[in-house]
Amino acid sequence: MLKVLTLKYQEVKNMIPVIDFQSKTVLEEIREAYTTVGFAVFQHALSDKDQSTMKSWWNLMQGFFEQDQETKNKYSYQAENNLGYSIVGAENVDPTAPKDMKESFNYNNSRMPEELWPTGINGFKATALQTIDIADKLTLNILEKFDTILDSDTTLVDAHIKPYNTTRVIHYPAMKPTLDRQMRIGEHSDYGTITLLWQIDSVPGLEVEDLNGTWHAVPYVWNGVVVNIGDLLQRWTNDYFKSTRHRVENSHCHVPRYSMPHFVDPTPGTIVENLLKEPNHYDPIESKEYLMWRLSQSY
Repeated sequence: MLKVLTLKYQEVKNMIPVIDFQSKTVLEEIREAYTTVGFAVFQHALSDKDQSTMKSWWNLMQGFFEQDQETKNKYSYQAENNLGYSIVGAENVDPTAPKDMKESFNYNNSRMPEELWPTGINGFKATALQTIDIADKLTLNILEKFDTILDSDTTLVDAHIKPYNTTRVIHYPAMKPTLDRQMRIGEHSDYGTITLLWQIDSVPGLEVEDLNGTWHAVPYVWNGVVVNIGDLLQRWTNDYFKSTRHRVENSHCHVPRYSMPHFVDPTPGTIVENLLKEPNHYDPIESKEYLMWRLSQSY
């Protein structure tokens, strides 16, 4: 029986670090951020062309969620491949809390069944595929920097040549919680290698927990990309990089909110085991087996 990773992380400082991706000191700043907080916001990580594509995608994504419920349900979530549309209340990432106050649409460029692609929104599929390419390109750039920092015989880039990535667009409708401890997204850590997150609007809500149980807001940065460590990478680095609990709280639940996480997972069949030359904290584990088991706890 698999056991949920017991997370170990340092106290989060007063603010999540904002890092210039083009800075000469970016490696040092990345090392500091991910060995302590587990979160950072990157500026200047995308080209102007890629930023423009992302902005076009926001409009298409919002158009999808504005459709009637019957239409959205045509593209309902398929658990076997973690793709498709999920209604409000379909998921609770914190199994001890009520269902999350969000609806979402998961998509991918290699395993997406054609029937899950929405029709009737001009340019939806083509632009969605472009966003995956943009996110994948940035992912490999980040993993290359991690490889430089870790200086391991096995590289993260090689383990993500044919990754099991999933991109998700999320709509948090304007609605009040009806149950105690109900959040827009409950408290959790991410499951995979890393997550890239685009905060599409400036509506607050995303928070990170420190070692003392205090929650800290992740700043909204114009054209910024939030990147955090997932549980697999914490295992992989023997607790060197930290996977930190976070949530989307509901103090602004009267205002709609949108975001786009890109979940990065290794090539299926990858054995996740200690990259560092020190005693192991965890047993080796197959990446997709772990991911699918964790997903089964949320739906």
